[in-house]
Amino acid sequence: MSNSKTSCSTGEMVLYGTGECTTSLVMNTVFGFAMICYTDALGLSPVNAGLALSLAIFWDAVSDPLMGHISDNTRSRFGRRHPYVLIGGILLSLTFYSLWAVPGFIRENTTSIFWYMVIVNLILRTALTVFVVPYTALGFEICTDYNGRSKLQGIRMAMNMLANLLGPALAWSIFFQDQGGVKATSQISNFMHMAAVFSAFILFFVLLVTFSTKKHIKDSRQLELKGNSVKAFCRDITEIIKDKYPRYVFFFIFFVQLGIGIQAALQIYLYEHFMDFGGTEKTFAHGGGMIGMCIGALISSFCVRLFEKKGAVFFGGILSVSSNLILALLFLTGWMGPDFKFSLLGLNIPLAVILFVLFHSGYWFGNGILFPITVSMMADVSEINEIKTGINKDGGYSAVYSFALKMSMSVSSFLAGYILTLIGYSALGQEKLSDEIVWRICFVGLIVAPVISLCSLIVIKFYPVNKLFLENLRMENQTIQIQAD
Repeated sequence: MSNSKTSCSTGEMVLYGTGECTTSLVMNTVFGFAMICYTDALGLSPVNAGLALSLAIFWDAVSDPLMGHISDNTRSRFGRRHPYVLIGGILLSLTFYSLWAVPGFIRENTTSIFWYMVIVNLILRTALTVFVVPYTALGFEICTDYNGRSKLQGIRMAMNMLANLLGPALAWSIFFQDQGGVKATSQISNFMHMAAVFSAFILFFVLLVTFSTKKHIKDSRQLELKGNSVKAFCRDITEIIKDKYPRYVFFFIFFVQLGIGIQAALQIYLYEHFMDFGGTEKTFAHGGGMIGMCIGALISSFCVRLFEKKGAVFFGGILSVSSNLILALLFLTGWMGPDFKFSLLGLNIPLAVILFVLFHSGYWFGNGILFPITVSMMADVSEINEIKTGINKDGGYSAVYSFALKMSMSVSSFLAGYILTLIGYSALGQEKLSDEIVWRICFVGLIVAPVISLCSLIVIKFYPVNKLFLENLRMENQTIQIQAD
């Protein structure tokens, strides 16, 4: 194997990052809208809505390692990544629309709705796996220098947030304006209109990333591969799990995403029932969070240069949790109500809304710093394995990372639905919740979920890899190769 470090231009990184727009439109729309669509527009109980999402994400997680193994062992003149990115992406576009366009006869009873959602979600998540795992591995391969990886993943995350801002965030103003006292989120037609537009853009970004990165296609027909047997797959995954270096990242991403997933699922209920936002205000709140995460992702590589990767993750995590705890201090203690305003030069300034959006954005800003760095950490430990074994397992490592992430999403989706049921939330567009129920939703979203994420920092504290460690390993391996020659 070659030990040379390769990078790519910022323009190439942006083109690669357009693929993340596909992932963003699918995952952020599902996380932002699916739960409230199932409960308020379709009438499922929160626990069943959470279960429908959880089962599909669980399957997504389980299938990721298999997809990584398949991608790593594909022999094709079109390479090991691009065929799956294209095929999976096209299927993703089609099934995404079906998720929201529930046929009328299905909507006649909640049992049919539940199983329809489970089945369509399973197909959607299968397509997502086929697309995302090879796409992530492609990023590991086109940029292999230490700081360049952080920059690439930062740009990728920024593209995710840009698509989220111009997609799900803006959708609140375009598709979900309350009319005549009727909550827009109680009308399934609004979700269908949104899905039709997003499906077209998903297909566009799939085609764009596939063909704009074709220069990185490497004919894999002559590569020495590891084998495609079930035994080889099990051995491959077992070796990755036994590798001590990625364990810290796997456990960290599971627990940090567990808290983030619960908060993300409940934040729309905060918008709807606590802050009582209209469509435009939801766009500002949702969009502010995505702008914060986008900025965090863009400066993540700068934070790495300042603090190293582990220190930068700590910085992002503390900033994220602190922002939500400040919101809890302001609103849960009664210091400030959601409608609090003050007069300035004859104008009524909605201070409560401004502070909510500001610190809500701070929460996602911190998350924007830590997520791309953890992905680049996985690229580092995958390279360490390649240096030691001579075998490239980028697909496998990205898949097991994705497995940990999605297992956490699965658990958090179920917990969010269970928590809503436990605290007394009822389905089908309930107009007014009791103050006690609203307070409980806020408590879980603003305190419990961030504290779960905070616990993840204990794990990452022991992560041993840094820039010097990796460079020394490269030099040692290069010396061994020179001596062997």
